[in-house]
Amino acid sequence: MLFTAYLDSVENTEEEARFVEELSTTKEHLAQAARAPVVGKLMRALVALSDCGSIEAFMQTEYYGDIEGWDCYIDLDAGYLGIYPGAVMRKKIFGIFACICVGLFLLWLCRRCCRKKAK
Repeated sequence: MLFTAYLDSVENTEEEARFVEELSTTKEHLAQAARAPVVGKLMRALVALSDCGSIEAFMQTEYYGDIEGWDCYIDLDAGYLGIYPGAVMRKKIFGIFACICVGLFLLWLCRRCCRKKAK
């Protein structure tokens, strides 16, 4: 489920209060992870969500745009919060990975051809 869709579905419910409370308990760890290069924006957005105290107030902040495109799996009863790249992000990551693999393959072929010519 998209993280933004999850926030929309739990807004103004008891689950929203539980979710924000759970984020507040892990705020220190999220703040440390906010320095990470790839997911730092997302972690800063989660810290901002815990600071705001409600999803409605969080939607008015600049950080709301940082959570768009991320999928989530949240089970508050088990204490599980899983946030991972959404479908659009996964396609971009796959494209980058495919370009790197093709580049490495071409370099390997060039080296192989150069070695045969040198013999």
